Amino acid sequence: MAQKWNMTLLLFMVIAILVSLFVFITNTNRFAVRSMQLIMKNMGPNQVLVPAGENPLHVYLCTEEQQLFPEAMLESMASDTALLSKYYLGMLQQRIRVGDVEVVLSGIRPVKRLDETSEKHSLVKPVHAGQVRLGSEAAALLNLGTDDTFTLGSVAFTVERVLPVRGTLDDCRVYLPLPAAQEFLKTGRQINVVYSFECLHLGGALEDIHAYQRERLQKMFPDYRQYNITSIAQGRYYARRMTEKYLYYLVSAITLIAVMVIAISGFQEVTERKYETGVLISMGAGYGYISSLYLVKILIISVLAAAAGFLIGGTLSVKLTAPFLITNTRHITLLWGNLPKTVIMSGGVAVLAQLLPIIKLLRLDPCAILTEE
Repeated sequence: MAQKWNMTLLLFMVIAILVSLFVFITNTNRFAVRSMQLIMKNMGPNQVLVPAGENPLHVYLCTEEQQLFPEAMLESMASDTALLSKYYLGMLQQRIRVGDVEVVLSGIRPVKRLDETSEKHSLVKPVHAGQVRLGSEAAALLNLGTDDTFTLGSVAFTVERVLPVRGTLDDCRVYLPLPAAQEFLKTGRQINVVYSFECLHLGGALEDIHAYQRERLQKMFPDYRQYNITSIAQGRYYARRMTEKYLYYLVSAITLIAVMVIAISGFQEVTERKYETGVLISMGAGYGYISSLYLVKILIISVLAAAAGFLIGGTLSVKLTAPFLITNTRHITLLWGNLPKTVIMSGGVAVLAQLLPIIKLLRLDPCAILTEE
């Protein structure tokens, strides 16, 4: 290393640059993918749960034939963490007339699972007591805006806010706390539907994820049936697969370049030092000892370069990542927990790449080398 310091420094710089590029991509991708997942999650629920005998048409159109079932179903589902569904939203919905206007009265109650994090909050925020939340069309028909008073029967509510246009039945909804809706509709502690969000942490094909969810739900709650809102489920699934494949190809390309650089450098060094090798072998040094010199050298260089590359790439990812790439998630930071993995991976790739020149080394004939010399 000291004798060929210029080559050693060049190899160190190349490995450090490749590692810094790897860390920059993985660090930035980690937060960008997380942001993408949260953005896709905010598209809304992708599962609808109703009683097994329910005609989903009644739920989709909010007809008078909707069935009721116990509100306690929410807690039962939230307690089963083996289900892939999360972010449960129980809803009691019914079409009513307010004056000359028909709206969809929707009592809602979000329920958290124990494994939900603060970062990935519920899809729908709860409506507080004494308040209502209006869909865009409902607000226009009722001629109400934020902080106005909405009267339901003899009870007055304050309009918390008006939701943006969505182009669905949600535009016609008047959201209020579930207990208030149950009291007004005199249904007791019952609901019509449970909306939820299917997570993809199981991995594999989307069809397999759906199949696992159906099997688990049938086992735990045989009296209920769950429908997937396919457009949202597929959009989120393909978005995740795309980002995973993108990272896979980039990391593969960086790894291949690193292997080529280290292998070419090793082949050159083995060729330049073949006379030294012949002399060492004639003096009694074994191939194992000589090979270990090459391996230890590249291991030292790769570990030091990986540490330097991690700091450079991580710092650049923090400084240069555009804010729009990390929407809705925590600010990008240096992921120190990835340092050991990065160093180990760099050292492993370097050792494996160095094995190719060592194969050439083992095929050298010391007698022929010394005769030539």
